[in-house]
Amino acid sequence: MQIFSPKDFTILLIDSDEDQLNTTELILKQEGFQVISVKQSKEAIVIAKSEKPNLILLELVMPELDGIDICIELRKLEELNDTLIVFYTLRDEDYSQIAAFNAGADDYIVKPAKPRVLITRLKALLKRQSHHTILEAPVSQKGLVIDRERYLIFKDGQEIVLPRKEFELLSMMYNYPRRVFTRKEISEQIWGYEIFSQNRTIDVHIRKLREKLGDRYIKTIKGIGYSLEL
Repeated sequence: MQIFSPKDFTILLIDSDEDQLNTTELILKQEGFQVISVKQSKEAIVIAKSEKPNLILLELVMPELDGIDICIELRKLEELNDTLIVFYTLRDEDYSQIAAFNAGADDYIVKPAKPRVLITRLKALLKRQSHHTILEAPVSQKGLVIDRERYLIFKDGQEIVLPRKEFELLSMMYNYPRRVFTRKEISEQIWGYEIFSQNRTIDVHIRKLREKLGDRYIKTIKGIGYSLEL
């Protein structure tokens, strides 16, 4: 089994606040991560495309392009399909988190996070990403075909492209149709740590899946979790 080592991962840190940039960079480097730091929005996109980091840690409030716009542009780049994007920002409003996830973010962390908490969250994401198992052959159930190799879904023959976390969430439920997954199970399996009910992360991803698949597939079990009805 391969041992997880931070030195094997590159993090692109994007923040216009130089003091915050330096502080976060030091925390990451002390843990052993390879770190690239950028203060300018447009420069960050260029560097991300050329360096192909494993994870991008992004401030929401930025000059030129804000963090949401940067995330949208990054998600258009095919070479960054396997790159995780995490917001690390002072903005803690629900609408900011929802906008971030809608733009394609994999996680949202509010500043100031204790160094151990920040590192644990990032490691959980990277470990899950590095251990992700790809199956070669697409599989099909009742109108839905899931192609894990290409991160594609086909609904009644129509191709649907899903962001990584939406795909992983659907893929997990797809393996066990009609099984009820609790919020705790979903958060630990997909994000690597427990996401509490006041955090809208899971709700946003479920809503986005329903928008793309239709309401009939994902059932809410009130007070417990969700199941995929196939």
